[in-house]
Amino acid sequence: MKILRSVKLHFTSATKKKHQKIHSIMDEYKHVVNSYIDIFWVERCREADLKKELLDRVQHPYFTQRLKQQAAREALSMVNAAIEQAKAASKEAEREIVPVKPTHYGNRMALSTAICSLTEAKQSKTFDRWLSLRSIGDKIKIDIPIKLHRQFHKWNERGRLMGSFVIFRNYVQVTFEIQTGEKKPITNCVGIDTGINALASLSTGEQIGLELKTLINIVRRRKKGSKGKTRAIKTLKDYIALNAKRIVMSDISLIVVERLKGITHGTKLKGRLSKNMSSVIGSWNVRYWLTRLEMLCEENRVSFRRVWPENTSITCRQCGYVDKKNRNGEIFLCQSCGHHDNADLNASRNILNRFFTGPYGAGYEAGPILLNTIG
Repeated sequence: MKILRSVKLHFTSATKKKHQKIHSIMDEYKHVVNSYIDIFWVERCREADLKKELLDRVQHPYFTQRLKQQAAREALSMVNAAIEQAKAASKEAEREIVPVKPTHYGNRMALSTAICSLTEAKQSKTFDRWLSLRSIGDKIKIDIPIKLHRQFHKWNERGRLMGSFVIFRNYVQVTFEIQTGEKKPITNCVGIDTGINALASLSTGEQIGLELKTLINIVRRRKKGSKGKTRAIKTLKDYIALNAKRIVMSDISLIVVERLKGITHGTKLKGRLSKNMSSVIGSWNVRYWLTRLEMLCEENRVSFRRVWPENTSITCRQCGYVDKKNRNGEIFLCQSCGHHDNADLNASRNILNRFFTGPYGAGYEAGPILLNTIG
C-alpha cells in the first residue's frame, strides 16, 4: 500500500531580498492562474490540452512557457475541484448546488521539477539544501537555503521524494511516497466515540484523553494572537496526537469512527455532536483528531472505517431501543430493557456494531473472521 506524506521546509535562512523576490513572483503568478481559470470556467479542458496554443491565450511580460504551464495546471485543478465539490454537495443536499468559480489569492505556487529542485548544499555548515527556482523568465534565478528537520529525515528514509513542490510565502511543502505494506489481518477491532469529557471512548471499555476539556478551556481563556494562546494550542494538538498514537499502537487492526461530515475550520459540527459540545471542543480539534487518527492508521497498516452517526448516542446496545430519554448527560439508561452504561462507551459499541451489522454501515468483506470485537 502506498501513502503520501507532506512536510514543510521554512525559509528562515533566506534573506529579505529573496523573500521579496518570491513574493513578487507569487503576485504575478496569481494573475496568470486567475486568467486561466477564466478560460477553463467557460471551456472545459483536460491536462492534455495545455499546449502552446492554449497557453498563449494568456500573456505575461516575462513568464516562460514552462511557468505558464504550471499556472495553467493549477488553474485547471482548482476548476475541477470546484465542480466536484458542487457535485458532492448536491448529492448530500439532494438538490442542485451551483459551483462557485475559484479564485487564486497568490498564497501558493504548485511547481514541478521543471521549475523547482531541492539539491544538497555541500559546502555549507548552516543549512542542508538549496531550493532552486529556474525557468521563471527575465533571467530570474532564486536559490533559497533550507535547513532540514527530523520529520523530513523520517520520511526521506522511509519513502521517495516526489517531484512536486508547493511554494508558500514563507515555506515550501514537499511530498513523499511511502510503501507501508499490506494491511494487518483483521483480528482486534475497536469502535471509537469522540467526546469532550473523554477524547476517545473505546468499545473495549477504556476512555482516553480525559484531560481534553481542561486543555480546551485553557485555549479559550488565552488572549487571541498571544504567545500564550499559541503555546496552549500546541499543547492541545500534541495531546490529541499523543492519544491518537496511543490507540493505534495498541495492537489494533481495525478502527471504526463516526462519519462527521461538514467539519471545516470555523464551522459548527454536524451529526451527533450537540451544539454545546460543538462550541466547546471546536470543529478544528475534531478534524485534527480524526485526521491524525486516520494518518497513523495508514502508516501502521491499521484499517480505518467510518459509519453514519445517527442515533448512536441514544440507542441501547443491548436491545436496540432508540429514545432520547435513554441518555442523560454521561449516563445511559435504557427505557426499555433497563441497561445501564456510560453514554459514550455505549455509543462506541454502537459504532462498532453498526459497521458490521447496522443499516448505516458498509460492512467489512475483506479479511478473515473477526476475533475480538465488542458490541
